[in-house]
Amino acid sequence: MKDSLTIFFVFVVSVAAMTVAAALFGIVFFLSLESTTAIKEVGLKLFSPNWYPVWSEPEFGIRTMLLNTLLLTLWTSLWVWFIGIICAFYLHRFAKGKEKEFMLRILEYVSSIPSVVLGFFGVVVVGSMLLKFGSWTAQNFLNASIMLAVLTLPFMISLAYQSFEKVPREVIEGCVSLGAKDLHLMYVEIRHALPGIVNAMMVVFNRIFGETMIVLMVAGGANILPKSFLDPVRPLTAALGSEIGEVEVGSLHYSSLFFIGFLLLIGSLLLNLLTNYFVRKTERWIKG
Repeated sequence: MKDSLTIFFVFVVSVAAMTVAAALFGIVFFLSLESTTAIKEVGLKLFSPNWYPVWSEPEFGIRTMLLNTLLLTLWTSLWVWFIGIICAFYLHRFAKGKEKEFMLRILEYVSSIPSVVLGFFGVVVVGSMLLKFGSWTAQNFLNASIMLAVLTLPFMISLAYQSFEKVPREVIEGCVSLGAKDLHLMYVEIRHALPGIVNAMMVVFNRIFGETMIVLMVAGGANILPKSFLDPVRPLTAALGSEIGEVEVGSLHYSSLFFIGFLLLIGSLLLNLLTNYFVRKTERWIKG
């Protein structure tokens, strides 16, 4: 009976794994195939700064939107990482009983909020507050960054907290028995939790990089490089989300949008590969 169950579960897992791999390959192939027209006809001009797809002489440059995506992702990720690690360490080391349970429950509730609801909140509440503080537009870089942080901070805190909780108790007790002080204990815990923290950081980065609804609703939609946090921006995902439903199928504009999707997918896959590389490297560093 056990052998039959083992064979059945191995079969199910193998089929699921092959299906996922085939789906990923199919998505990459489909996006690359639909992008071929833009790559052939536009070429390197795809990385020019201007995106005017409906002009009499259309331009399909994505450089400005790509830079907006990277700026927004890097800036938001940096302070989500910083705040998330501090909060996770506080929960792990200092929070007690009901306080820890309450904070973890709040994180669960916030992480379950749909991104479209956060985008609506950003438009109605955060945007109005920014206007009162002197912003010339309610939808801008800062608004998008705040809402992306609200979206991803619970994941960063939860994943980093779990990494701290997995640090072997005997390691900490050994350090205490050797007379280690608080700062050294903190260093030891962070070192042993580092693979999980790195993984959490890359998950957050990837989540912000690929988010569509929030940036579509609150980033402003202006294809310009921001000179301040209150300027509107237009990341790649916002362009893809706003235009793909109205474009003529098979047109050069259509193919250019698929090139954006292909670029985003390749970026996400590369981030995952980098994550696996850094996690393995930090695990070897911990083991000495």
